[in-house]
Amino acid sequence: MNFFSNLLKSFVLITLVAVGTSFNAEAKELVNRIIAIVNSEPILQSELNNFPRRLKQEGAIDDSLVLDEAPLSVLKADSQKQLDYLIREKMIQSEVKKLNLSVSDERVNSEMTTLATRNRMNKTQLNEFIKKQGYSTNEYRENLKNRLERQAFYEAEVISKLRITDEDAYNEFRQKNPSYVPSLNEYTLAQILVPSKKIGEAAAMEKAIAMKKRMSGQESFESVANAYNEGSGAAKDGVLGTFKAGEFNREIEAEIARLSEGEVSNPIQTKQGVHIVKVLNKKNSQDPQFLKIKDQIKSFLVEKNFKRQLKNWFESKKQDSYIKIL
Repeated sequence: MNFFSNLLKSFVLITLVAVGTSFNAEAKELVNRIIAIVNSEPILQSELNNFPRRLKQEGAIDDSLVLDEAPLSVLKADSQKQLDYLIREKMIQSEVKKLNLSVSDERVNSEMTTLATRNRMNKTQLNEFIKKQGYSTNEYRENLKNRLERQAFYEAEVISKLRITDEDAYNEFRQKNPSYVPSLNEYTLAQILVPSKKIGEAAAMEKAIAMKKRMSGQESFESVANAYNEGSGAAKDGVLGTFKAGEFNREIEAEIARLSEGEVSNPIQTKQGVHIVKVLNKKNSQDPQFLKIKDQIKSFLVEKNFKRQLKNWFESKKQDSYIKIL
């Protein structure tokens, strides 16, 4: 009797274990079911379920991929936006493979060693540091690998497409310093001069204003200059020549500094009379302060335009990608 009783208990126990094992396997399969496919990269339910935890881990979310979800509080509360983030992440992973930008285990090891050396940590201290960041060692290594690959992708496909010139940096410098007046190096001018000695300053100014109004209509500076120029240095089209900074009238140089090439000044009163000048060419000497921070400004402009360029990449790439939400 005891024999059969024990046998029955063993059978029930084995059955319960088997049922429990089957239940766990089904639950695991449910958690890890594929919810989306990006090219050949699957997105699992477990990845979406793990997203809130990633938000708490240091460096687990790439701010560059948080395009329209800023601030992060919006991303925390919206599972659809979390899925959108994972889709962008998978698009980059797919591109990393396509461009052969994968990072080797040796590179990851080297980065881990550099991190420990830079912070003067031994292996135990490094593991403790990783734990405080909210990772296991394997998770940290995987996250580091992904970050390195994304950085390689950004440099190859986004940053390299941003054309930030010295002129862009100089324009940014001037915008941030609205009172800045560039120092003239040299300039080429054309001029119409109405002398005031014979007719007086008021009459000369009135005559010059009338000429400037004619230029606002159908007449060019050159046609007005050729029709009327009383200056002793008058020449065809009113061309005066090229001058270095400091060689010309101070009031006129101040106006030239404000004008761009091809622009015509308003009438300028001087002791000689009233001048209307056209800047044919000018060379500005760059401010030494600008030259000191030029590279910093260019880095700022790259960062400023990075997300816009990355967003454009995603919009363009979506047309060539296979993205399926299941």
